[in-house]
Amino acid sequence: MPILIESPSTAAPGGIQFAPQGSVKRVRQVTARFPRPMVALGDPRSPVDPFTIECGAAGTSRWVDSRTWSYDFTKDLPAGLRCRFILRADVHALDGSACAAGPVFELDTGGPSIRESVPYESSRYVEEDQAFVLALDAEVDEASIPAHVGFEVAGVPERV
Repeated sequence: MPILIESPSTAAPGGIQFAPQGSVKRVRQVTARFPRPMVALGDPRSPVDPFTIECGAAGTSRWVDSRTWSYDFTKDLPAGLRCRFILRADVHALDGSACAAGPVFELDTGGPSIRESVPYESSRYVEEDQAFVLALDAEVDEASIPAHVGFEVAGVPERV
């Protein structure tokens, strides 16, 4: 189950509901719900995917039902990844009507997050010369650490 940080599913001008969008963590699947049937009920095959997919992660697509398309990633997306799903210009509903021209749906998995810390968050036992160990969910650019890492000390107004 993805953790939504920003915007959840939103409908494009053509009525396509796409989820998730925005910044999310632990994404394993995206879905698009079309306003009209796109494939025959019981025949979840389609000659082509409705979207051009720009993403650095592998996956497979399928029709869940006549209006719902899903893309299942082979594993949870790592931090620092951006994916775009662009509706193909030649996509038509089952009745032959055209879909809205080219909506683009985007998501990103944000930057690294702390999974675990030693000492643990809110620990009351921190030594003056304490070393801290952080387990992150992604690789980091070491040059960016000084500008983005700090901690709070009770009674000290600025970040340390």
